Amino acid sequence: MYRRATMALGVLLACTLSAQADGQQSRPAPAAATLMSGEVSLTYLGNAGWEITDGGKVILVDPFLTQFARWRPSGPAPEIGPNDFYPADTALINAHVQRADYIVITHGHSDHALDAGYISRRTGAVIIGHETAANLARAYDVPDSSLITVIGGEDYEFGDFSLRVIPGIHSALDKKHYYNNTRGLVGTAPRGLRAPLRRKDYVEGGSLAYLLRIGGHEVLIMGSMNYIEREMEGLRPDIALVGSNSQRLEIRDFTGRLLRALGGPALVIPTHADAYGNPNPSAADLADRERFRQEVAAASPASRFIRPNWFEPIVVPARSSVAPSAGPRASGRQAVDPPGIAPLVPAYSVAIRSGDRVFVSGMTGIKPGTQDIVDGGVPAQTRQTLENIRTALLAGGATMADVDECTVFLTDMADYAAMNSVYIEFFPVDPPARATLAVTALPRPAARVEIKCSARIRGS
Repeated sequence: MYRRATMALGVLLACTLSAQADGQQSRPAPAAATLMSGEVSLTYLGNAGWEITDGGKVILVDPFLTQFARWRPSGPAPEIGPNDFYPADTALINAHVQRADYIVITHGHSDHALDAGYISRRTGAVIIGHETAANLARAYDVPDSSLITVIGGEDYEFGDFSLRVIPGIHSALDKKHYYNNTRGLVGTAPRGLRAPLRRKDYVEGGSLAYLLRIGGHEVLIMGSMNYIEREMEGLRPDIALVGSNSQRLEIRDFTGRLLRALGGPALVIPTHADAYGNPNPSAADLADRERFRQEVAAASPASRFIRPNWFEPIVVPARSSVAPSAGPRASGRQAVDPPGIAPLVPAYSVAIRSGDRVFVSGMTGIKPGTQDIVDGGVPAQTRQTLENIRTALLAGGATMADVDECTVFLTDMADYAAMNSVYIEFFPVDPPARATLAVTALPRPAARVEIKCSARIRGS
């Protein structure tokens, strides 16, 4: 039965968007829903695979339905060895893929690129990926007219959608010995391969992420547990499909750095974290999934987190209605009450949303849930102040990237450099206009920094 998970991002959708259940079995995908203008549907196909549609174009990401063939009622089938032929499971693919217009490949490993050639031949879908992805597809007789080869940095317009290609880097496998692990996972697949291919033919060929703009939404697509931070800075997706299995733990502050660089996406969905289709994941796998959820909550508390179920569409409404607490963008004026932050006195609101603008009152380095200023001097106070501003903006439907102007108040201008060294971390690209003033005192005696700002919500 089709389960349509429509979400207003200000509401916790515990009833319709539950965690993936233990023992969940592979089952045919439901018929596509009729989507309203501005809605997009994301259906998890397992591993790093997704079907994304606005009701018009259907875009597949790293489809790997073949992974489910291994899990049998009698127990898992033996793993395919490097020298073994690894054919696509056409019956599983046919059961789950009815249509595809484009197939986006993040890299060439078998758990990302194995099924793409067969799907393209069956549906006529155009494959987008590195040269390795193209050569693997050519092995299945996919014509060059159905291949778009990219290297990272492209930003292509397709009419119904656009796609920015983001240079990336693969997960740090084998405890960071990815490039010298003797498993033959790296390199570029050559031309001239012929299907059926052996597992070892599916080499990485370079890693990419993508920013898909479709139906008024911006969807960040990741295919592994690593990224180049400078390539993520300044992107402002409202939906982030984040590679999140335990390999992310090889990367320093993987989740925090990513979500800060992205400005706190409204919706975060884990991908590449389903134990390769295992319907009975281990206790360690389940614990790691929960750990990632907690990392997201700590790094971006205003983001909604959804753990997807296989083959169950997640329907995201028009972006104009996804402000976490402020509701649809209307011309009215309303107070915003961000979680854990309250006015010092009832004479002002923490933030006001008026039409497409959010105005944040002077904020200091208070610990959320208290009225106490954090310890650590000006650097620590500046960081907490800006984290509080981020929380207030997200509660009003904006992000740090939407900020137009700031005013900084210091009790001592000698603290300017210390404040500025932290401030610039929050505005790494095209920082807002700013004034910095020295004042004799601030309402909270322990505060040495106060910052106010305003933002225009992107897309309004």
